[in-house]
Amino acid sequence: MSEFNRRHSAEQVSDGVDLSGRHALVTGANTGIGRETARVLALRGASVTMACRDLEKAKRARDEIVAQSGGTIPAERLDVGELDLASLASVRSFGARFLESGRPLHLLVNNAGVMLPSRRQTADGFEAHFGINHLGHFLLTHQLLGVLEASAPARVICVASDALAAASLDDQFADLNWESRRFSGFRSYGDSKLMNVMFAAELTRRMKGAGVVANSLHPGIVKTELGRDQPWYFSLVAVFMLPILKSPERGASTTVYAATSPKYSDRGGLYFADNAEKSIPKLARDPQACARLWEISEELAGVRATEGS
Repeated sequence: MSEFNRRHSAEQVSDGVDLSGRHALVTGANTGIGRETARVLALRGASVTMACRDLEKAKRARDEIVAQSGGTIPAERLDVGELDLASLASVRSFGARFLESGRPLHLLVNNAGVMLPSRRQTADGFEAHFGINHLGHFLLTHQLLGVLEASAPARVICVASDALAAASLDDQFADLNWESRRFSGFRSYGDSKLMNVMFAAELTRRMKGAGVVANSLHPGIVKTELGRDQPWYFSLVAVFMLPILKSPERGASTTVYAATSPKYSDRGGLYFADNAEKSIPKLARDPQACARLWEISEELAGVRATEGS
């Protein structure tokens, strides 16, 4: 049983952790729980790459983190990189730049995501939840597997959601792009979050013995910008949820816990919520289904099986 719960902050769950000499990469790190994750990892001594779609916002977030740290986070501990998960070309470009930098990578936090009420497409024609929340992160991780293995022990953390309970996926993975079904934003979002959990489980299996593990988590219902694209009544519903809403400081705690707790340095394929292990969704416990999703993702992302799987 974990010594922490939903009331603990990211700073509290990482108290005493020393990440000096470690390098982390956090997607969507300019706001919300991604920003708090990057801040706390840097506070604990890690150098952190903040990978964000809007480079100017990322730079402002970095500067604010440094300025507000009271000297505890030096500027050289944080750098920024442009990454648009809605474009596979952007993902490839970012991955190539990171590899060319020669940096190690001990911790990859796949945090960025969207939650949309209506169907939108990525630059590559994929439904946005599928293309951004799953496929973009799949390709990014795939590109960085070599440096993760070379930096081992290393961890990959996938920010999922208990919204996966609304997922419509089955082991046939039909119509992932929502082309023949009537679109449901919440079900599509749930699909992508279940894929995050399945990806972490399969990645752990494929990297067995390589010193790389992957885990996934539900951060809770957090007061962030994730709901910015929702209709007006979403804000009204949020008012009634205020008693259970987490601040970003608490919302990032499960991410930071899974990323830094010594108990999980070599344990993967787990799912967390409120800083504790939770049961894995049924489909994510099916190795054949997870392997099939991986293969489909390789094909759609244009990844050759010999590049790191």
